[in-house]
Amino acid sequence: MKVTVTDLGPTQKKLLVVVEPRDVKRLLDKRYRELSQQVRLKGFRPGKVPRKILESYYGKTVQGEVSNHIIRDTYPDALKQTELKPMLEGDVEDYRFEPDGSFSYSAIVEVRPVFEVKDYLGLEVEVPPTEEIGDERVDEELKALQERHAEVRSVQDDRPAQWGDYVIVDLVPSVDGAVFDKGVQKNFYLELGTHRIHPDFDGHLVGRRAGETVDCSLNFPDDAAVRDFAGKTVHFEVAINEIKEKILPELNEAFAQKVGGYASVEALKDALKERLSRAAEQATKQRLRAAIMDQLLNMTSFEVPEKVVEREVNRRIQHFVHQMTAQGLKIDPSRFDTPEIRAEQRPEAEKAIRWRLIVEQVAAQENLELSEDEKEAIYSDVARMYRTTPQQVKAEYADSAIVMEMVYQRLEEKVFKLLEDHAVAKATTAETAS
Repeated sequence: MKVTVTDLGPTQKKLLVVVEPRDVKRLLDKRYRELSQQVRLKGFRPGKVPRKILESYYGKTVQGEVSNHIIRDTYPDALKQTELKPMLEGDVEDYRFEPDGSFSYSAIVEVRPVFEVKDYLGLEVEVPPTEEIGDERVDEELKALQERHAEVRSVQDDRPAQWGDYVIVDLVPSVDGAVFDKGVQKNFYLELGTHRIHPDFDGHLVGRRAGETVDCSLNFPDDAAVRDFAGKTVHFEVAINEIKEKILPELNEAFAQKVGGYASVEALKDALKERLSRAAEQATKQRLRAAIMDQLLNMTSFEVPEKVVEREVNRRIQHFVHQMTAQGLKIDPSRFDTPEIRAEQRPEAEKAIRWRLIVEQVAAQENLELSEDEKEAIYSDVARMYRTTPQQVKAEYADSAIVMEMVYQRLEEKVFKLLEDHAVAKATTAETAS
Protein backbone atom coordinates (compact mmCIF):
# COMPACT_ATOMS: atom_id res chain seq x y z
CA MET A 1 0.00 0.00 0.00
CA LYS A 2 1.33 3.38 -1.03
CA VAL A 3 0.06 6.49 0.79
CA THR A 4 0.67 10.14 -0.07
CA VAL A 5 -0.62 13.29 1.60
CA THR A 6 -1.44 16.64 -0.02
CA ASP A 7 -1.98 19.79 2.05
CA LEU A 8 -5.29 21.49 1.35
CA GLY A 9 -5.01 23.89 4.27
CA PRO A 10 -3.91 24.11 7.93
CA THR A 11 -6.61 21.68 9.05
CA GLN A 12 -7.40 19.75 5.88
CA LYS A 13 -5.37 17.07 4.10
CA LYS A 14 -5.98 14.89 1.08
CA LEU A 15 -4.98 11.28 1.52
CA LEU A 16 -4.26 9.22 -1.62
CA VAL A 17 -4.08 5.46 -1.06
CA VAL A 18 -3.00 2.97 -3.73
CA VAL A 19 -3.38 -0.76 -2.96
CA GLU A 20 -1.05 -3.09 -4.89
CA PRO A 21 -2.50 -5.28 -7.70
CA ARG A 22 -1.64 -8.58 -5.98
CA ASP A 23 -3.67 -7.65 -2.90
CA VAL A 24 -6.61 -6.48 -5.01
CA LYS A 25 -6.48 -9.68 -7.09
CA ARG A 26 -6.45 -11.83 -3.97
CA LEU A 27 -9.62 -10.18 -2.64
CA LEU A 28 -11.42 -10.31 -5.99
CA ASP A 29 -10.49 -13.98 -6.47
CA LYS A 30 -11.73 -14.82 -2.98
CA ARG A 31 -15.06 -13.10 -3.51
CA TYR A 32 -15.64 -14.77 -6.89
CA ARG A 33 -14.83 -18.19 -5.38
CA GLU A 34 -17.42 -17.58 -2.67
CA LEU A 35 -19.90 -16.36 -5.25
CA SER A 36 -19.36 -19.41 -7.44
CA GLN A 37 -20.45 -21.66 -4.54
CA GLN A 38 -23.50 -19.52 -3.79
CA VAL A 39 -25.12 -18.74 -7.16
CA ARG A 40 -27.27 -21.10 -9.15
CA LEU A 41 -27.18 -20.61 -12.91
CA LYS A 42 -28.92 -22.88 -15.38
CA GLY A 43 -26.48 -25.17 -17.19
CA PHE A 44 -23.74 -24.96 -14.54
CA ARG A 45 -23.06 -27.06 -11.49
CA PRO A 46 -22.43 -25.29 -8.13
CA GLY A 47 -18.83 -24.09 -8.01
CA LYS A 48 -18.32 -24.56 -11.74
CA VAL A 49 -19.67 -21.26 -13.08
CA PRO A 50 -16.88 -19.65 -15.18
CA ARG A 51 -15.38 -16.43 -13.85
CA LYS A 52 -16.29 -14.59 -17.06
CA ILE A 53 -19.97 -15.48 -16.59
CA LEU A 54 -19.90 -14.37 -12.95
CA GLU A 55 -18.25 -11.09 -13.93
CA SER A 56 -20.93 -10.41 -16.55
CA TYR A 57 -23.71 -10.95 -14.00
CA TYR A 58 -22.18 -9.68 -10.76
CA GLY A 59 -19.11 -7.66 -11.72
CA LYS A 60 -20.33 -4.28 -10.40
CA THR A 61 -21.66 -5.82 -7.20
CA VAL A 62 -18.39 -7.63 -6.50
CA GLN A 63 -16.34 -4.54 -7.20
CA GLY A 64 -18.52 -2.54 -4.84
CA GLU A 65 -18.15 -5.11 -2.07
CA VAL A 66 -14.39 -5.40 -2.53
CA SER A 67 -14.02 -1.60 -2.69
CA ASN A 68 -15.77 -1.23 0.67
CA HIS A 69 -13.65 -4.02 2.13
CA ILE A 70 -10.38 -2.48 0.95
CA ILE A 71 -11.24 1.02 2.17
CA ARG A 72 -12.46 -0.23 5.54
CA ASP A 73 -9.31 -2.28 6.10
CA THR A 74 -6.67 0.08 4.76
CA TYR A 75 -7.90 3.50 5.90
CA PRO A 76 -6.88 3.11 9.58
CA ASP A 77 -3.42 1.85 8.52
CA ALA A 78 -3.08 4.78 6.11
CA LEU A 79 -3.74 7.21 8.95
CA LYS A 80 -1.15 5.51 11.15
CA GLN A 81 1.40 5.49 8.33
CA THR A 82 1.00 9.23 7.74
CA GLU A 83 0.58 10.07 11.47
CA LEU A 84 -2.49 12.18 10.68
CA LYS A 85 -4.80 12.95 13.61
CA PRO A 86 -8.30 13.24 12.13
CA MET A 87 -11.04 15.08 14.01
CA LEU A 88 -13.74 13.54 11.83
CA GLU A 89 -14.17 10.43 9.75
CA GLY A 90 -12.63 11.18 6.35
CA ASP A 91 -14.75 11.74 3.24
CA VAL A 92 -13.72 9.03 0.77
CA GLU A 93 -13.94 9.95 -2.90
CA ASP A 94 -12.52 9.01 -6.32
CA TYR A 95 -12.14 5.29 -5.62
CA ARG A 96 -11.50 3.07 -8.64
CA PHE A 97 -9.92 -0.12 -9.93
CA GLU A 98 -6.95 0.98 -12.03
CA PRO A 99 -5.97 -0.55 -15.42
CA ASP A 100 -2.81 -2.04 -13.88
CA GLY A 101 -4.92 -4.00 -11.38
CA SER A 102 -4.32 -1.74 -8.40
CA PHE A 103 -7.06 0.01 -6.44
CA SER A 104 -6.90 3.68 -5.47
CA TYR A 105 -8.99 6.05 -3.43
CA SER A 106 -8.62 9.46 -1.87
CA ALA A 107 -10.01 10.86 1.35
CA ILE A 108 -10.39 14.43 2.56
CA VAL A 109 -9.35 14.45 6.21
CA GLU A 110 -10.08 17.19 8.76
CA VAL A 111 -7.10 17.15 11.10
CA ARG A 112 -6.16 18.76 14.38
CA PRO A 113 -4.60 22.20 13.95
CA VAL A 114 -0.92 22.44 14.82
CA PHE A 115 -0.31 25.09 17.47
CA GLU A 116 1.42 25.74 20.76
CA VAL A 117 -0.08 27.12 23.95
CA LYS A 118 2.19 29.76 25.46
CA ASP A 119 2.39 31.59 28.79
CA TYR A 120 -0.29 29.44 30.42
CA LEU A 121 1.46 29.25 33.80
CA GLY A 122 1.12 32.26 36.08
CA LEU A 123 -2.07 33.68 34.55
CA GLU A 124 -3.44 36.68 36.42
CA VAL A 125 -7.18 36.31 36.95
CA GLU A 126 -9.68 38.41 38.84
CA VAL A 127 -12.09 36.38 40.92
CA PRO A 128 -14.72 37.73 43.34
CA PRO A 129 -14.24 36.58 46.94
CA THR A 130 -16.14 33.51 48.07
CA GLU A 131 -19.53 34.36 49.56
CA GLU A 132 -19.56 34.13 53.35
CA ILE A 133 -22.58 32.20 54.56
CA GLY A 134 -24.16 33.93 57.53
CA ASP A 135 -27.27 33.22 59.61
CA GLU A 136 -29.44 35.36 57.34
CA ARG A 137 -28.51 33.28 54.28
CA VAL A 138 -29.16 30.05 56.21
CA ASP A 139 -32.57 31.37 57.29
CA GLU A 140 -33.42 32.14 53.66
CA GLU A 141 -32.56 28.58 52.68
CA LEU A 142 -34.55 27.24 55.62
CA LYS A 143 -37.56 29.31 54.52
CA ALA A 144 -37.22 27.96 50.98
CA LEU A 145 -37.15 24.44 52.43
CA GLN A 146 -40.37 25.17 54.31
CA GLU A 147 -41.91 26.48 51.09
CA ARG A 148 -41.05 23.26 49.25
CA HIS A 149 -42.77 21.21 51.97
CA ALA A 150 -45.75 23.52 52.40
CA GLU A 151 -49.30 22.21 52.32
CA VAL A 152 -51.63 23.89 49.83
CA ARG A 153 -55.31 23.91 50.78
CA SER A 154 -58.45 25.87 49.97
CA VAL A 155 -59.16 28.81 52.28
CA GLN A 156 -61.86 27.88 54.78
CA ASP A 157 -63.43 31.29 55.28
CA ASP A 158 -64.43 33.98 52.81
CA ARG A 159 -61.21 35.91 53.16
CA PRO A 160 -59.77 37.77 50.13
CA ALA A 161 -56.67 36.68 48.24
CA GLN A 162 -53.30 37.61 49.74
CA TRP A 163 -49.75 37.73 48.43
CA GLY A 164 -48.39 34.18 48.38
CA ASP A 165 -51.79 32.62 47.81
CA TYR A 166 -52.63 30.45 44.83
CA VAL A 167 -55.63 31.52 42.78
CA ILE A 168 -57.41 29.38 40.21
CA VAL A 169 -58.85 31.61 37.53
CA ASP A 170 -60.48 31.68 34.11
CA LEU A 171 -58.51 34.14 32.00
CA VAL A 172 -59.69 35.93 28.84
CA PRO A 173 -57.23 38.44 27.28
CA SER A 174 -58.22 40.83 24.50
CA VAL A 175 -55.93 42.69 22.11
CA ASP A 176 -57.10 45.58 19.92
CA GLY A 177 -60.70 44.93 20.99
CA ALA A 178 -60.69 41.23 19.99
CA VAL A 179 -60.33 38.15 22.21
CA PHE A 180 -56.85 36.63 21.94
CA ASP A 181 -57.92 32.99 21.61
CA LYS A 182 -54.45 31.50 22.18
CA GLY A 183 -54.30 33.22 25.56
CA VAL A 184 -57.66 32.03 26.90
CA GLN A 185 -57.13 29.82 29.98
CA LYS A 186 -59.56 27.76 32.04
CA ASN A 187 -58.73 26.97 35.69
CA PHE A 188 -55.33 28.64 35.36
CA TYR A 189 -53.16 28.12 38.47
CA LEU A 190 -51.34 31.30 39.54
CA GLU A 191 -49.21 32.07 42.59
CA LEU A 192 -49.65 35.69 43.61
CA GLY A 193 -46.28 37.39 43.76
CA THR A 194 -44.56 35.47 40.97
CA HIS A 195 -45.70 38.02 38.34
CA ARG A 196 -45.86 35.38 35.60
CA ILE A 197 -48.17 37.38 33.34
CA HIS A 198 -47.21 41.03 33.98
CA PRO A 199 -45.51 42.89 36.87
CA ASP A 200 -48.83 44.57 37.76
CA PHE A 201 -51.22 41.70 37.05
CA ASP A 202 -51.10 39.93 40.42
CA GLY A 203 -51.83 43.14 42.32
CA HIS A 204 -55.26 43.38 40.70
CA LEU A 205 -56.23 40.04 42.28
CA VAL A 206 -54.95 40.72 45.81
CA GLY A 207 -57.88 41.66 48.03
CA ARG A 208 -60.47 39.99 45.79
CA ARG A 209 -62.61 36.98 46.72
CA ALA A 210 -63.55 33.73 45.03
CA GLY A 211 -66.52 34.23 42.73
CA GLU A 212 -65.50 37.76 41.77
CA THR A 213 -64.57 38.92 38.28
CA VAL A 214 -61.71 41.36 37.77
CA ASP A 215 -61.16 43.57 34.71
CA CYS A 216 -57.85 45.30 34.09
CA SER A 217 -55.85 46.74 31.20
CA LEU A 218 -52.06 46.51 31.18
CA ASN A 219 -49.40 47.97 28.89
CA PHE A 220 -46.82 45.43 27.69
CA PRO A 221 -43.25 46.36 26.65
CA ASP A 222 -41.89 45.89 23.13
CA ASP A 223 -39.89 42.83 24.25
CA ALA A 224 -42.84 41.03 25.88
CA ALA A 225 -42.51 37.25 26.02
CA VAL A 226 -45.84 36.87 24.20
CA ARG A 227 -45.16 38.45 20.82
CA ASP A 228 -48.81 39.30 20.21
CA PHE A 229 -48.74 41.44 23.38
CA ALA A 230 -45.52 43.30 22.54
CA GLY A 231 -45.97 47.07 22.67
CA LYS A 232 -49.72 46.79 23.14
CA THR A 233 -52.38 47.40 25.79
CA VAL A 234 -54.03 44.11 26.74
CA HIS A 235 -57.38 43.89 28.50
CA PHE A 236 -57.90 40.97 30.89
CA GLU A 237 -61.16 39.56 32.17
CA VAL A 238 -60.39 37.33 35.14
CA ALA A 239 -62.89 35.12 36.96
CA ILE A 240 -61.61 33.94 40.34
CA ASN A 241 -62.78 30.37 40.85
CA GLU A 242 -60.91 29.40 44.00
CA ILE A 243 -58.27 30.66 46.41
CA LYS A 244 -55.75 28.35 48.03
CA GLU A 245 -53.24 29.15 50.76
CA LYS A 246 -49.86 27.75 51.64
CA ILE A 247 -49.46 26.39 55.14
CA LEU A 248 -45.78 26.26 56.06
CA PRO A 249 -44.67 23.38 58.27
CA GLU A 250 -43.59 24.28 61.79
CA LEU A 251 -39.86 24.46 62.42
CA ASN A 252 -39.35 21.69 64.93
CA GLU A 253 -37.59 18.37 65.42
CA ALA A 254 -40.24 16.54 63.39
CA PHE A 255 -39.60 18.82 60.41
CA ALA A 256 -35.80 18.41 60.73
CA GLN A 257 -36.24 14.65 60.86
CA LYS A 258 -38.59 14.63 57.85
CA VAL A 259 -36.41 16.69 55.49
CA GLY A 260 -33.07 15.05 56.24
CA GLY A 261 -33.08 12.84 59.29
CA TYR A 262 -31.60 15.54 61.53
CA ALA A 263 -32.04 15.38 65.31
CA SER A 264 -32.86 19.08 65.70
CA VAL A 265 -33.49 22.32 63.85
CA GLU A 266 -29.98 23.46 64.81
CA ALA A 267 -28.48 20.34 63.24
CA LEU A 268 -30.51 21.06 60.09
CA LYS A 269 -29.21 24.65 60.05
CA ASP A 270 -25.63 23.43 60.42
CA ALA A 271 -26.10 21.06 57.48
CA LEU A 272 -27.63 23.82 55.35
CA LYS A 273 -24.73 26.15 56.18
CA GLU A 274 -22.19 23.48 55.24
CA ARG A 275 -23.96 22.78 51.94
CA LEU A 276 -24.22 26.49 51.10
CA SER A 277 -20.55 26.98 51.93
CA ARG A 278 -19.54 24.14 49.61
CA ALA A 279 -21.74 25.62 46.88
CA ALA A 280 -20.15 29.04 47.37
CA GLU A 281 -16.66 27.54 47.14
CA GLN A 282 -17.66 25.67 43.98
CA ALA A 283 -19.06 28.87 42.47
CA THR A 284 -15.77 30.66 43.15
CA LYS A 285 -13.87 27.76 41.61
CA GLN A 286 -16.05 27.90 38.50
CA ARG A 287 -15.49 31.66 38.15
CA LEU A 288 -11.74 31.11 38.46
CA ARG A 289 -11.86 28.42 35.80
CA ALA A 290 -14.00 30.57 33.51
CA ALA A 291 -11.47 33.40 33.84
CA ILE A 292 -8.58 31.03 33.04
CA MET A 293 -10.46 29.60 30.07
CA ASP A 294 -11.29 33.03 28.65
CA GLN A 295 -7.68 34.17 28.91
CA LEU A 296 -6.26 31.12 27.15
CA LEU A 297 -8.92 31.28 24.44
CA ASN A 298 -8.02 34.91 23.79
CA MET A 299 -4.27 34.23 23.90
CA THR A 300 -4.23 31.19 21.61
CA SER A 301 -4.99 31.48 17.92
CA PHE A 302 -5.59 28.60 15.50
CA GLU A 303 -8.08 27.48 12.89
CA VAL A 304 -10.90 25.08 13.68
CA PRO A 305 -12.17 22.83 10.86
CA GLU A 306 -15.55 24.03 9.63
CA LYS A 307 -17.03 20.55 9.54
CA VAL A 308 -16.02 19.97 13.15
CA VAL A 309 -17.88 23.10 14.22
CA GLU A 310 -20.95 21.99 12.25
CA ARG A 311 -20.84 18.59 13.97
CA GLU A 312 -20.74 20.27 17.39
CA VAL A 313 -23.70 22.46 16.44
CA ASN A 314 -25.58 19.31 15.43
CA ARG A 315 -24.70 17.66 18.71
CA ARG A 316 -25.96 20.61 20.73
CA ILE A 317 -29.25 20.77 18.87
CA GLN A 318 -29.76 17.01 19.20
CA HIS A 319 -28.98 17.21 22.93
CA PHE A 320 -31.57 19.96 23.40
CA VAL A 321 -34.21 17.98 21.48
CA HIS A 322 -33.38 14.89 23.55
CA GLN A 323 -33.85 16.87 26.78
CA MET A 324 -37.24 18.14 25.66
CA THR A 325 -38.32 14.65 24.61
CA ALA A 326 -37.13 13.17 27.92
CA GLN A 327 -39.41 15.63 29.71
CA GLY A 328 -42.37 14.22 27.82
CA LEU A 329 -42.70 17.09 25.37
CA LYS A 330 -43.72 16.24 21.83
CA ILE A 331 -41.69 18.47 19.55
CA ASP A 332 -40.72 18.60 15.91
CA PRO A 333 -36.89 18.33 15.79
CA SER A 334 -36.78 20.31 12.53
CA ARG A 335 -38.04 23.38 14.40
CA PHE A 336 -34.70 23.54 16.22
CA ASP A 337 -32.50 22.96 13.16
CA THR A 338 -32.93 26.30 11.42
CA PRO A 339 -30.31 28.73 10.06
CA GLU A 340 -31.17 31.15 12.88
CA ILE A 341 -30.75 28.61 15.67
CA ARG A 342 -27.58 27.19 14.10
CA ALA A 343 -26.13 30.71 13.95
CA GLU A 344 -26.97 31.22 17.64
CA GLN A 345 -25.28 27.94 18.61
CA ARG A 346 -22.18 28.42 16.50
CA PRO A 347 -20.11 30.73 18.80
CA GLU A 348 -20.45 28.44 21.82
CA ALA A 349 -19.83 25.37 19.65
CA GLU A 350 -16.58 26.81 18.31
CA LYS A 351 -15.55 27.94 21.79
CA ALA A 352 -16.09 24.41 23.16
CA ILE A 353 -13.97 22.87 20.39
CA ARG A 354 -11.19 25.42 20.79
CA TRP A 355 -11.08 24.87 24.55
CA ARG A 356 -10.94 21.10 24.16
CA LEU A 357 -8.00 21.41 21.76
CA ILE A 358 -6.21 23.78 24.14
CA VAL A 359 -6.70 21.35 27.04
CA GLU A 360 -5.30 18.47 25.01
CA GLN A 361 -2.37 20.58 23.82
CA VAL A 362 -1.45 21.77 27.33
CA ALA A 363 -1.67 18.16 28.52
CA ALA A 364 0.69 17.11 25.71
CA GLN A 365 3.15 19.91 26.46
CA GLU A 366 3.14 19.03 30.18
CA ASN A 367 3.12 15.25 29.61
CA LEU A 368 -0.09 14.95 31.62
CA GLU A 369 -1.70 11.52 31.26
CA LEU A 370 -4.12 9.33 33.13
CA SER A 371 -2.61 6.63 35.29
CA GLU A 372 -3.59 3.01 34.81
CA ASP A 373 -5.63 3.20 38.03
CA GLU A 374 -7.52 6.21 36.69
CA LYS A 375 -8.26 4.40 33.44
CA GLU A 376 -9.43 1.33 35.34
CA ALA A 377 -11.77 3.56 37.38
CA ILE A 378 -13.30 4.81 34.13
CA TYR A 379 -13.80 1.26 32.86
CA SER A 380 -15.51 0.40 36.15
CA ASP A 381 -17.80 3.45 35.94
CA VAL A 382 -18.83 2.58 32.37
CA ALA A 383 -19.30 -1.07 33.32
CA ARG A 384 -21.74 -0.08 36.07
CA MET A 385 -23.67 2.11 33.62
CA TYR A 386 -24.01 -0.66 31.05
CA ARG A 387 -24.21 -3.58 33.49
CA THR A 388 -21.15 -5.35 32.19
CA THR A 389 -17.61 -5.98 33.42
CA PRO A 390 -14.64 -3.58 33.43
CA GLN A 391 -12.69 -6.19 31.50
CA GLN A 392 -15.26 -6.20 28.70
CA VAL A 393 -15.34 -2.40 28.57
CA LYS A 394 -11.55 -2.32 28.35
CA ALA A 395 -11.44 -4.98 25.63
CA GLU A 396 -14.35 -3.83 23.47
CA TYR A 397 -15.18 -0.20 24.29
CA ALA A 398 -11.88 1.47 25.20
CA ASP A 399 -12.16 3.72 22.12
CA SER A 400 -15.91 4.33 22.43
CA ALA A 401 -17.30 7.85 22.62
CA ILE A 402 -18.39 7.57 26.25
CA VAL A 403 -15.01 6.26 27.44
CA MET A 404 -13.10 8.89 25.46
CA GLU A 405 -15.33 11.64 26.88
CA MET A 406 -14.70 10.46 30.46
CA VAL A 407 -10.98 10.32 29.73
CA TYR A 408 -11.12 13.89 28.46
CA GLN A 409 -13.03 15.09 31.54
CA ARG A 410 -10.39 13.70 33.86
CA LEU A 411 -7.61 15.10 31.70
CA GLU A 412 -9.31 18.50 31.75
CA GLU A 413 -9.43 18.31 35.54
CA LYS A 414 -5.66 17.72 35.62
CA VAL A 415 -5.05 20.67 33.30
CA PHE A 416 -7.28 22.95 35.36
CA LYS A 417 -5.50 21.87 38.53
CA LEU A 418 -2.15 22.75 36.95
CA LEU A 419 -3.38 26.14 35.75
CA GLU A 420 -5.08 26.94 39.08
CA ASP A 421 -1.99 26.03 41.09
CA HIS A 422 0.10 28.47 39.04
CA ALA A 423 -2.51 31.20 38.54
CA VAL A 424 -2.26 34.54 40.34
CA ALA A 425 -5.76 35.23 41.68
CA LYS A 426 -6.61 38.87 42.30
CA ALA A 427 -9.63 39.76 44.43
CA THR A 428 -12.20 41.61 42.36
CA THR A 429 -12.63 45.20 43.43
CA ALA A 430 -16.10 46.55 44.17
CA GLU A 431 -15.87 48.73 41.06
CA THR A 432 -14.97 45.75 38.83
CA ALA A 433 -17.63 43.52 40.37
CA SER A 434 -20.33 46.10 39.70
